[in-house]
Amino acid sequence: MIEKALRSLRAIVRENVPLSGRTTLRIGGPARFFVEVHDVDALAALLIASRAEGLPVLALGKGSNLLVPDAGFPGVVFALAGDFLATRIEPPDVVAGGGVSLMSLAIATQKAGLSGLENLSGIPSSLGAAVRINAGSYGSEIFEVLVAVDLVSTRGERRTVPASEIPHGYRWTALSGTDDVVSGVALRLFPKPAEQIAARIEEVTAKRKGALPKQPNAGSIFKNPPGLFAGKLLEECGLKGRRIGGAEISPVHANVIVNLGGATAADVKRLMEEMKRAVKNRFGIELQPEIRIVTENPQ
Repeated sequence: MIEKALRSLRAIVRENVPLSGRTTLRIGGPARFFVEVHDVDALAALLIASRAEGLPVLALGKGSNLLVPDAGFPGVVFALAGDFLATRIEPPDVVAGGGVSLMSLAIATQKAGLSGLENLSGIPSSLGAAVRINAGSYGSEIFEVLVAVDLVSTRGERRTVPASEIPHGYRWTALSGTDDVVSGVALRLFPKPAEQIAARIEEVTAKRKGALPKQPNAGSIFKNPPGLFAGKLLEECGLKGRRIGGAEISPVHANVIVNLGGATAADVKRLMEEMKRAVKNRFGIELQPEIRIVTENPQ
């Protein structure tokens, strides 16, 4: 059992924990097991035990890019805590745990006079999740400042991989096709006056607040096609304000679905299907999801 495997380690195990309050869409049923792991030994033990039990595993960062099934998750959902929230800054180098939020890291590096994370500061993501998908915003991507990544495999194996050896592109890396967990990250930033960095962080924060609706949402639903904007294509299809159940394509941004209250994962998926179909029919373009859709019966 999971609890037995982690009994002497730095971890907290709970059962049947609702996930709706842990995603920015406020959607999702319960996790069979929800585990907070506080160091790499506990993480490795959890992954080994889950594999032995045949339980699917889901890493949960800030829950901002995730659609969890209404029925919940039939395996182990874990969050990085404890040691994984630590940051060490030795200019121009930064080492941080996979559970550190991008905003908190941007602020910490700003105070140290290090630039490179300003444009990413408004993304509501953990550092590990951001690296996994090569998160980007306002023309910047995390891989531009990434040096190396610490990984833990489902067999509990630990290794460090240089960023140069990880294939990556727009909102994608080779890590997204694996079950490896990003436990730590090394970055190299650039000296810059702290006040200039702070001003840019404030500007980015204001832009994001103005661009996104206030209701619970997961940000952009679809990736931008090459040279185009998914939001613009969807707006031209007249989809703003389209509603199914408690889910609505935001009148503020056509590439954002909001939870008006009581929205289900099924509502969101039906809206996504309509959005894809409309763009395909009108422009011949196949939109690709940017959010991760968790399946009810993962293999």
